[in-house]
Amino acid sequence: MSAASGQEWVAGPFPRLDWLPDETLFSLCSRQHLVMGNLNPATTSTAVLGLRQQFIKHDIPCGIAALERTGFEYWGSAESILLNHTIFPLFVPFQNKVKIEDAIRTVKSDRIDSIKYRLGLVSSGFGAEHPLKACPYCMLEDVHAHGIAYWHLTHQYPGVQICPRHQAWLMASTKSRRWSGRFEWSLPTEEFLIEQASSQKLWSRPVFLALADNVIDLASIGRTTSFEPWAVAAAYRTAVLQGARSASLLDRTEPLRRFHLFESLPANKKSSESFVNQLVRTPRRSIHPLKHLILIDWLFDDLHSFLEAYKAEMARSAQHVASTPSPAPDKRVSLSSSGAPAKNAPRPKRLKGQLKEDLLSKLAKGISKQVLCEEFQITVSTINKLLRAHPATYALALKARHRREIDEHRRQWQHLHGLYPELGVQALRNTMPPLYAWLYRNDKAWLIAEEQTFAKPAHVNKHPVDWEARDYRLLSMLRTACESIALPQRGPVTMAQLYAMIPMLSTCLENRDRYHESRAYLSTVMGRSKPKDLLDHGEGINGSERTVAKR
Repeated sequence: MSAASGQEWVAGPFPRLDWLPDETLFSLCSRQHLVMGNLNPATTSTAVLGLRQQFIKHDIPCGIAALERTGFEYWGSAESILLNHTIFPLFVPFQNKVKIEDAIRTVKSDRIDSIKYRLGLVSSGFGAEHPLKACPYCMLEDVHAHGIAYWHLTHQYPGVQICPRHQAWLMASTKSRRWSGRFEWSLPTEEFLIEQASSQKLWSRPVFLALADNVIDLASIGRTTSFEPWAVAAAYRTAVLQGARSASLLDRTEPLRRFHLFESLPANKKSSESFVNQLVRTPRRSIHPLKHLILIDWLFDDLHSFLEAYKAEMARSAQHVASTPSPAPDKRVSLSSSGAPAKNAPRPKRLKGQLKEDLLSKLAKGISKQVLCEEFQITVSTINKLLRAHPATYALALKARHRREIDEHRRQWQHLHGLYPELGVQALRNTMPPLYAWLYRNDKAWLIAEEQTFAKPAHVNKHPVDWEARDYRLLSMLRTACESIALPQRGPVTMAQLYAMIPMLSTCLENRDRYHESRAYLSTVMGRSKPKDLLDHGEGINGSERTVAKR
């Protein structure tokens, strides 16, 4: 018996399924669940990923390194699956390399932890929930070509609301949602697919199609490389200074703001300026790639033009580095070096007169022993003997050596900061702990002063939220939805139906201190259609909130 599911299953061999074109890992696991004939999703989850049912993730998975242990290694390596069959590559290009490596380790492990928060999804304004989406025309083609409809990767990226192939609006699944089938394997079927918004017919098809193309192209870039954040910000600044754009950022984003996913985009001139200021500075925090793509669409019209500007910034930086002479390596010999001379090694010379004075003078200035040995054609033993005879010069030499070491460590820290200007002190320290530790022990005052020069996070003006207006809008949507449901079926309205018609309802109800009018209306509607005990334990407001957990 499986500890995770309590259902008996055979430990293999399992029916072998291969990837279909543009298929996601969740889709392949769902097809595997279907052919294995398991009744419990946890049984398949345990057999394939070695994880409990609660770790079934349809967007950014976890535990994929276990495929090699569970007999599904023929699907590919963990890295290959992550980059070619999940939405993860979309979040790679604008992240620094340290965070990407950490995220990959997390996804390969058996715990997803706070990866969505670390990638900047939770605080992005776009939300961290990525509902499954499908194109009805692709479904028909898939059934005809492969005998089954499945989830296409290009449809699942956040920001893709239209099928690039058929230019048809994608439909959203009511499965794998917070309020329905959250930890289940599922495939696209007409029964569980709905329009993404009631206002979908008013959307601008060319705007969403252009965004979808840019999102898919960005994900392709993320499979092979990532951008240098400082060069991205420099390309933005150059484009902003050049000006000469046909429309303002507000005009460019207005068609997108009709969809609830993009409601956080700038709605006035002041918030528009804050949006731009956040991106033209080298970021200290993770920023959602959709924000970058929206700014790129305004500044460059398409992703290709941005790539040309980015390459120009990188070439300009490389040219500047090449024209700057680098200091010659310091081949130091330790002042404390002593020990038995090698066989047939020259014996120490006895220094006299001007030669001795010149050597003592240069030693006091901190010139390395190796350089002096080559200049005066003497051995290290000769220098050590001379220093022992002149303790005052030896003390000056030690002081000069310490000064030289401090300068060298300072240069290394500044060079490291130049490579990763977007990182804060803690993150930069983690890239090279010994360097930070040495400076902290030997040059703490300078280190603290240097930290003050680090770029501060871009200031984003947070405008007060008009909760009353939001409550009124949600209330209006609820009334419309209840009327459209109740009239045709002439029966009670369920919360599942409301969630399906108003995707944002689940998120709104998480905030227990807001939306008072909407909550009162829901209590009235649900109270008429269902007993009080069902409201508290199933489809009512309180019940739905209790079952919502942060992903």
